[in-house]
Amino acid sequence: MVMVVACAPTASQNPADSSGAASLSRLTFGVGPYFPTPNENRKQFEPLFNTLAEQVGVPAEVIVAEDWIGISEALRSRTLDVAWLGPWGYVLAQHNDPSLQAIATVKYKDQPVYYSVLMARADAPFDTLDEAIAQSQEGSKLKLSLADVGSTSGWLIPQAEFTRRNLDPKTVFDYSEGASHAAQAIAVLSGQIDIASDYDRNLDVLTNEGRIDKSKLKIIWQSDPLPNDPIVVRGDFPADAKAKLQEALVNLTPEQAATLLPKNYTGFISSDGKNYAPIEQAGKRVGKLK
Repeated sequence: MVMVVACAPTASQNPADSSGAASLSRLTFGVGPYFPTPNENRKQFEPLFNTLAEQVGVPAEVIVAEDWIGISEALRSRTLDVAWLGPWGYVLAQHNDPSLQAIATVKYKDQPVYYSVLMARADAPFDTLDEAIAQSQEGSKLKLSLADVGSTSGWLIPQAEFTRRNLDPKTVFDYSEGASHAAQAIAVLSGQIDIASDYDRNLDVLTNEGRIDKSKLKIIWQSDPLPNDPIVVRGDFPADAKAKLQEALVNLTPEQAATLLPKNYTGFISSDGKNYAPIEQAGKRVGKLK
């Protein structure tokens, strides 16, 4: 589901879009559910989108999604011109519409990578995923919660890890999926869930906002490095406008990033989408891509 924050005709509704940036009347940006509410998402990401639109000389319209699949579908359907996608959302969308193009990857604490994690309470009677699997197989099944199926770190990467181990998490655990990232750590800390998926950046956000005490959690499994989120443009987006956006993103200074991006996001590196190959491989491993 997507929610329109500001209503106006989108640039993608203009048949002259592909002729160049001059044909754009506005830029319609989309972003996934990184923060617990649409209003928080808008507050965190609108400054960047407004600044990028200024580089092209048109106003910005912001659309926020309530799930990860929704934002990808909106980009594919040309409801959006530009989107800040999750890595898995980008790979899925680009697989179905190869004309979509990644132009940049965001840096978090100066790094273009992040990690998927499985977490438990700090006082849980297991310290590793191997121990948790053994305990769940030998006694009462532990409750495992994976996130939205459109999430890279919350669903795809943990599923790929279980597939690599030749395990079905629905058999080994008392399994559930579809939770928001914001709810995962809270569910673990409250005792509703024994193990939950998340990503390291989100645990930082929840800690900084005072929503959780990270010292009461422990990480029992961590993925290999994953490419951070891409900025993606629709396939028929004007080439000159794309070049302006990519240049603006890559040249963003740390000082500008501090005012335009959520906390700890420090800029962007250029991308052509090839750095998302590990996500594509995980999608194939779990049978979601062929």
